[in-house]
Amino acid sequence: MKDKLIFLDTEATGLDVEDRVCQVAYIVEGKEYNKFFNPGLPIKIEAMYVTHITNKMVEDKPTFVDSDMFKHLEGLFSNEGILVAHNAKFDFGMLEKEGLSAKKIICTLKVAQVLDKEGIIPSYKLQYLRYYLGIEFPTFSSDQVGWRFGK
Repeated sequence: MKDKLIFLDTEATGLDVEDRVCQVAYIVEGKEYNKFFNPGLPIKIEAMYVTHITNKMVEDKPTFVDSDMFKHLEGLFSNEGILVAHNAKFDFGMLEKEGLSAKKIICTLKVAQVLDKEGIIPSYKLQYLRYYLGIEFPTFSSDQVGWRFGK
């Protein structure tokens, strides 16, 4: 079952109905994938503020639907792949707008809420949970950061 888990995050042009994917990152079977995409519409300032992705960063990129990543995810989902995401409703919704659908989904936000039976965790936002639970990640040099963020 472990080989079926697709740990995924999307970034989008905003939070409205018309908004589209501008970055997709996922890990499957220990391999990381991370790419920027031209969403076909401007990224809203509010989205740039959160994601740090600008229109200039995506202007020369392919659309998500025309990418190898789209085809790879399509194959993973059709082969019983399980989408794992924090606030999966958002990521699943973004993928659906692009024409992808996962049959099985695990939302780590909901998992955190269910596991916190006493309701003692003040926030279930992913970065808050990371620090609250003391989860450490390796540090990266400045030249590695560009790779991590799809440059």
